[in-house]
Amino acid sequence: MLPALRLPLLAAVLALPPAARAAGDKVGPEACKACHPSAYERWRVSPHARALEVLPAERREDPRCLSCHAPDREDGLAGVSCETCHGPGRAYAADYVMRDRELARAVGLVDPGPKTCLACHTDSTPSLLRFDPKRKLPLIDHWTPHWTPAPGDAAVPAGPRAPARPAPAPARRPGGR
Repeated sequence: MLPALRLPLLAAVLALPPAARAAGDKVGPEACKACHPSAYERWRVSPHARALEVLPAERREDPRCLSCHAPDREDGLAGVSCETCHGPGRAYAADYVMRDRELARAVGLVDPGPKTCLACHTDSTPSLLRFDPKRKLPLIDHWTPHWTPAPGDAAVPAGPRAPARPAPAPARRPGGR
């Protein structure tokens, strides 16, 4: 981005109070899909995308459940969307902003980590197993470069695809043959 435009844009966005930057600033997963189709597809088949659907009908209006299962519902987004973890995208979704890593983060793009997950995945969360970020983060991996869904991924999301390994070299016999 041109330095002459970068500073005024950054100053304008940072001048807004945090609440003003967040209110109504969500663009929705479809906007993310335009530039991040692989990440979108990974999210679309994930439990996060279906988080509201998995709640029993009687819990779908319970604010205690909705705070994690549909935190962006007031913005018309069901489930846990991209912006639930990465922050409202209106200020950083533009192509020229996303190409400038520093600017995108300065105007609101969040790089979530385990603490982000632990806001919802707590010890009091109904679950059979305690939430372990090291074990669970690979299940939602959409940041590994060049990840592409393989046949069957749409039905059962799995961890990131390992790069293809070359075939092992044939074993050599003693004596060099």
